[in-house]
Amino acid sequence: MTAIDIKPRRKSARPVWDEEPSLAGKAVKALFLICYGAAIVLPLWAVVATSFASEEALTRVGGNLLILPTEVSFQAYQEIFSGGALTDSLILTTVLTVGGTAISMVLTICGAYALSRTGSLLHRPILWLILLTFLFGPGMYPSFLVVQNLGLFNSYWSLILPGAVGTFNIIILRAFFMNSIPGELLDAAKMDGAGEFRTLFKIVLPMSKAILAVIALFYAVGYWNMYFQAVLYTPGLETQPIQVVLQRMLMSTQGLPEGAQAAAQYRDQGEAAPTAALKMAVVVCTIIPIVIMYPFIQKHFTKAVITGAVKG
Repeated sequence: MTAIDIKPRRKSARPVWDEEPSLAGKAVKALFLICYGAAIVLPLWAVVATSFASEEALTRVGGNLLILPTEVSFQAYQEIFSGGALTDSLILTTVLTVGGTAISMVLTICGAYALSRTGSLLHRPILWLILLTFLFGPGMYPSFLVVQNLGLFNSYWSLILPGAVGTFNIIILRAFFMNSIPGELLDAAKMDGAGEFRTLFKIVLPMSKAILAVIALFYAVGYWNMYFQAVLYTPGLETQPIQVVLQRMLMSTQGLPEGAQAAAQYRDQGEAAPTAALKMAVVVCTIIPIVIMYPFIQKHFTKAVITGAVKG
């Protein structure tokens, strides 16, 4: 009797995560993504819808958030852009964001490029001093004393200069310059008589657009969302960044000591407490610039940060 070799069925050589998911697996994934998306989109939609609601519609729901406003009104946005305190606050925040980001980018680029040139003067001691700031932060009180002794207290410069250079950003950019810019290209530029500034502006920066865009986004978001520095360093200035104004508006209707203080400030200025529509309109104005900016930089985000961090 001839023996018959029975071979086991050959399994697929593909790993488990490359296998085609079952119908039940697809349904679970779809349900999870729908719930996850709804948890993100619905609160944002409620904020936007409430910002367009009329005062009568908000009164009927007790001042709560709306999902579908029955009466659309642009009164809240007209108040924001009418040239009053809210307009001044938005203009100030925009100026701080644009000017602060420009100053931070110039200082970060110059510092990162100098530290990437290993033969530069005092390269290693300066690098170690910068790295030590990762381990030993100055703390709130020493930082306040430095700002006060430099004459920056109650000055808008105190919102830019103390945090003009981020250690993380300068280290990431330095690593990118060292590992993603061919050294032969820099040597060739030097042999052709190009100085350091010409090499930086003609060769290094054009090849670093992706990571520069990401670092600029980091700085811009930080300046746009600035709150604690303004509360700490500029309490005596009349025009405050939009985040400080938004915090005061949100606290004015809360049953807390801070809320009573904020409500008293509105009464002292002869103003009524902000409505829910006005609050949500300010929230929309604070998130819209970041929402618009991020998609244009997102495609460079992963590539730039991973290239600078892993290779460094």
